[in-house]
Amino acid sequence: MSSSLKVIGLLLVLLLTLCGLLFQSQNLSWRDFMKQHHLSSSLEFSEYRCDDLMREREAPKDKNYHIFIYTLWHRIEHICFRNWRDRYRNVYMWAQFPFKILKCYLGNNKKSYKEHRSYSYIEFHCGMNGFVDSIEDIRLLEVISN
Repeated sequence: MSSSLKVIGLLLVLLLTLCGLLFQSQNLSWRDFMKQHHLSSSLEFSEYRCDDLMREREAPKDKNYHIFIYTLWHRIEHICFRNWRDRYRNVYMWAQFPFKILKCYLGNNKKSYKEHRSYSYIEFHCGMNGFVDSIEDIRLLEVISN
């Protein structure tokens, strides 16, 4: 009896480990998106600088600009929720509320970045795993001046 409980316990531990690995692998694009685009609200929005962010983050250098979103992380995560147990998959979703965004452009001298701050609506792509994996479009609402 005790040996069968040990076997069942071991199988249960292995199953939970495999489920955890599966969930983490589905979340890779979400974590990459957040690492590249999310700005924590632990600092004031005005304290973030493009030169510092582009150096610190692994932002793609092959684009004309890069976008950072200033908000609580769960506001981005909930974009792809259809209901409490299901997610939108492989669709484009406009957020229902505007975000503060910092858009970083490479300057003419190619050594520093120009900044553009705004409140904007953002269209996100919900990937096959049901998490946001890219920004598709932006609709400017209001420019934020420094």
